[in-house]
Amino acid sequence: MKTSAISSLAVSLALRNSTARLQGSLPGLQQEVVNGKHNDVGLALGAETRKLASFVADIDHTQRLIDTNEQVGTRLTATQESMTRMNNLADELTNAVGIVMGHSGQNYAARQTAENVIAEMTSILNTQVNGVFVFSGLNADEKPMSDYETGGAKAAFDTAFQTYFGFGKNDAAAASITRAQIDDFMTTQVEPMFLGAGWNTNMSSATDEVMVSRISAEVTANTSVSANESSFRHLMLASVVATELYDSAMGAEAISGVSEYVISNAGTAAGSLTELQGQVGLVQERVERANEALISQKSLLETFASELESVDPYEKSIELNTLLTQIEVSYSVTARIQQLSLMNYL
Repeated sequence: MKTSAISSLAVSLALRNSTARLQGSLPGLQQEVVNGKHNDVGLALGAETRKLASFVADIDHTQRLIDTNEQVGTRLTATQESMTRMNNLADELTNAVGIVMGHSGQNYAARQTAENVIAEMTSILNTQVNGVFVFSGLNADEKPMSDYETGGAKAAFDTAFQTYFGFGKNDAAAASITRAQIDDFMTTQVEPMFLGAGWNTNMSSATDEVMVSRISAEVTANTSVSANESSFRHLMLASVVATELYDSAMGAEAISGVSEYVISNAGTAAGSLTELQGQVGLVQERVERANEALISQKSLLETFASELESVDPYEKSIELNTLLTQIEVSYSVTARIQQLSLMNYL
């Protein structure tokens, strides 16, 4: 039989170490009671931790898609509002020209409306949302439209008129221009400036390609409209022709041809704008449906993750109370042992 010396100091130290271990467990347990989640997920779940990590990664990815769709939705709404305004501008131009047809003395009123359309249309096509130019195509950080007066388009128009007829539009000789001549000029000289390559040379820096956004895990959609769309070109063409040729010395016959040309192109612009708005509306609907599905998916993933990392609050409360009781008992016993002394028995 082996005997060992036992002292009150040794017992006290042992109890102190035990108390320290109990105290070390206290903060984690208190945190679990407050948050309702495992304090050390890896220790609690073991191999199941990778499943939780997968859920968390999927939740983050889904949230990013939701955030992207919200930005896309804002951009598409701004696009719709802009095109609605431009459709109204096309109607205003058509009405203004229709009113003054046959009344050459009032051409200034239609010209002023056309000038306003050019200015407002340029401003609309340069709309910016969250730092992105809505109608720039892929050049989202670059303003798509140049000013008509200073960007080169007006100079190109004046040069084309001078070259084609041999005199300026305000020259007295312009009164001799026939309907056939002005029709040919607009078709062969002016249209290429706006419906052809001249548009990108003198007015637009937008790309034909538009932004494509991923609206769900497996679906992408065109989520912007380019300033190079034919509807915008036709409206700008009509406005420029009205602005420039109503302010000329041409006779009534040629001006009549100008009026019909302006109304025709403004009508073409309005029709294609309405069609374009319908296409954008379909994309908006797709984005909304995708977002609803993503929100439901995220909620389901959060439920799965919560089931893995959550703790039973009642069970943890009992554990916490038990631990606190053990710590109090350990304090009490340690204090009594420290009070023991042989001097009390001598």
